[in-house]
Amino acid sequence: MSDDRSDDPSEAPSDDPLRLMTTPAPDVSPEQAADLVRERYALPGSATPLDSERDRNFRYTAEDGREFVLKVSNAAESSAVLDFQARALDHVARTAPELPVPRIEPGPDGELLQAVELPGGRSLVRLVSFLPGVPVGDVPSTPALRRHLGETLAALGRALQGFFHPAARHPLLWDVNQTAAVRGLGAHIEKRRGRELAERVFARHAAGGEQALAALRAQVIHNDFNPDNVLVAADDPERVSGIIDFGDIVHAPLVNDLAVLAAYQLIGHDEPLAVLAEIAAAFHAVRPLEPAEVDILFHLVQLRLATSVAICAWRAREHPENVDYILGGHEASLRTMEQLEAIDEQEATRVLRRELGLPAATGLRTGIGVGSGNGEADLRERRRALLGPGLSLTYDEPLHIVRGDGVWLYDASGRAYLDAYNNVACVGHCHPAVTEAIAHQSRTLNTNTRYLHEHILHYAERLGARLPGELSVCFFVCTGSEANDLAWQMTRAVSGGDGAIVSRNAYHGNTTAVAAFSPEELPDRRAPDWVATVPAPDVYNGPFRGEDASARYAATLDEAIAELDDRGHRPAAFFVDTIWSSDGIFRAPAGYLADAWQRVRAAGGVCVADEVQAGFARTGDHFWGFGLQGVVPDIVTLGKPMGNGHPLAAVVTTPAIAERFAGESEYFNTFGGNPVSCAAGLAVLDVIESESLQENAKVTGEYLREGLRGLQARHAAIGDVRGAGLFAGVELVDDRDTREPAPAIARAVMNGMRGEGVLVGRTGIADNVLKIRPPLVFSSEHADRLVEVMDRVLAGVRFEVAGG
Repeated sequence: MSDDRSDDPSEAPSDDPLRLMTTPAPDVSPEQAADLVRERYALPGSATPLDSERDRNFRYTAEDGREFVLKVSNAAESSAVLDFQARALDHVARTAPELPVPRIEPGPDGELLQAVELPGGRSLVRLVSFLPGVPVGDVPSTPALRRHLGETLAALGRALQGFFHPAARHPLLWDVNQTAAVRGLGAHIEKRRGRELAERVFARHAAGGEQALAALRAQVIHNDFNPDNVLVAADDPERVSGIIDFGDIVHAPLVNDLAVLAAYQLIGHDEPLAVLAEIAAAFHAVRPLEPAEVDILFHLVQLRLATSVAICAWRAREHPENVDYILGGHEASLRTMEQLEAIDEQEATRVLRRELGLPAATGLRTGIGVGSGNGEADLRERRRALLGPGLSLTYDEPLHIVRGDGVWLYDASGRAYLDAYNNVACVGHCHPAVTEAIAHQSRTLNTNTRYLHEHILHYAERLGARLPGELSVCFFVCTGSEANDLAWQMTRAVSGGDGAIVSRNAYHGNTTAVAAFSPEELPDRRAPDWVATVPAPDVYNGPFRGEDASARYAATLDEAIAELDDRGHRPAAFFVDTIWSSDGIFRAPAGYLADAWQRVRAAGGVCVADEVQAGFARTGDHFWGFGLQGVVPDIVTLGKPMGNGHPLAAVVTTPAIAERFAGESEYFNTFGGNPVSCAAGLAVLDVIESESLQENAKVTGEYLREGLRGLQARHAAIGDVRGAGLFAGVELVDDRDTREPAPAIARAVMNGMRGEGVLVGRTGIADNVLKIRPPLVFSSEHADRLVEVMDRVLAGVRFEVAGG
């Protein structure tokens, strides 16, 4: 995993966010600045100083008439952080060219930053285009301007949504995550009333705000959308024409960007809550806010103002020569804090929810520390009564999920959970391309497959083109269980046998026939006599390890075939989940399936690849799990991810097998392959291809496993990390030498991560393997969050489990 630190202290972000604020700005004259640009960028011209807090900035006019801003960084600023800022600026300019951000000028060597030696030490400089305009603070604040500010900030956040950098979480006093470091600075506020106001805000944040903040979606944000950093055109003062100063950019909760903007816009207004609702509604129209974000917004505005007055009071004492600039808005901020203190937070949240069109938090306490009330308990009782006691729930504290978006799931209180478990939403929860395809087709036609229709044919062609060999004939059903049931019917019809071979903890479905050869679901795993099991190819904790493991595992098929023969059965099929998910998530040793399938076919059986979990690009290197072994099955069964949540599954086989099966029986499924389902399936294939999700599964999967292996080096409970693409298994053990499974630790980690907003599952014969199987749009940023949370949870769980 990428590390924010390096061996060179000058390259690494400082652990102390106060250090940067106390190091003097570089001592650079306008003449020196002009010489610097001339030497480094071959642009002769002149420089004029600009106001700044900790850097030294100049407006630079080149002789050819072009204008730039030269930013000379503080010597205490790390090169990693400056690289982060420069690359973020470049990213926005490339991905959202319509946004009015400065364009960074690379040096002759193509680098975005140039190193220079100055009297105060080494500094990095960057040259960006000058954006003409008037600072927002110098024009009247109108509703139209405030709306455009909210819309523009939301668009900027959208542009930064997929961007990340190893230094994105660097310590910064202005980062809301650093509030604990700021709180003590409130003692420098001269007025007693101001100190008391700030302390109350900081105390509320410590009591519940920090915890609430940790559950919110986070990304790289501008973090300083204040009136000095946003420009409007002189002839159109109600529309944003420039966004400048990316010096406070950081990885933090998205909603804090809105809180920063709103905090400064409320200053000087008699009705601050109305102004806050106005700005929030404009932001929400472009980038919808989650209920939990809305519920904490009022507090975050107060927190930003308290942070501002505390830091500025401290800075004024540290730098009396610059006191006018530092305390320019100090008194006005204090007055706004007093106004907000007089507003009931519950009422503020009710107003914001109403103005944004969000449902009232009925039965829930709004504001910091939103609770779940008794709603979940009531739902559980109704569920038990209406759906029966046999339908289990995931996690010791079940989730009440009401919405999904990409890799995120949201509960009834608005809390976001990073979904690293549900492969059903293959291309991300509620992907707009899939939902629109479903909606459009459902408005047009949905009927059964005994009528001619293009969708089912087009989809069958697309699937066939993705499969090797002669796999080309598709039978459409609704679920993976149905697919495996139909495949079982086929294998019996074409083989003449009636015996099934599966791995020892396999799961292939829940129909009567398929459940019989799904040992994971069987009491005491006692299969009927027509089912034989073989060990999964587990080279970590299985019976065979070492160089000959592949051949020894394959040889167990001969034993299974003989076992069936002794009971009076011939093998009809060997069903294989090609990532052996229920057995513990295994990538088989090379050659295993080729050898095993040869033995099955020699005995008259059919080889079935169950791709319900491993298929559709999840393994990264290949579109199908069996591709990892370089083999071609006789039948492929598909399900879960096919429709991204819409019920769609299939059996794909060869023309020869399809013809032989048709001679035995006719198969028809009313809903299988209906036009709406096929529209969903086609959209999923389109998204996988257009968004390069197979490549993302490969790259992000490797990155994720690298991070998990880093945890393995620090936590003795992690015995093994394995998998392929975006399908990872983390085996937890009580002892690395004996490799004794640790199901109690696995359960505690799974539930602990759920408590911190990251969802994983567990699997394996001993239920000791963490199952990580996120939507394919999972990114390196999401992988970082998962690893960080697992690291924290593991650090505490081992002691808790040991201590009872």
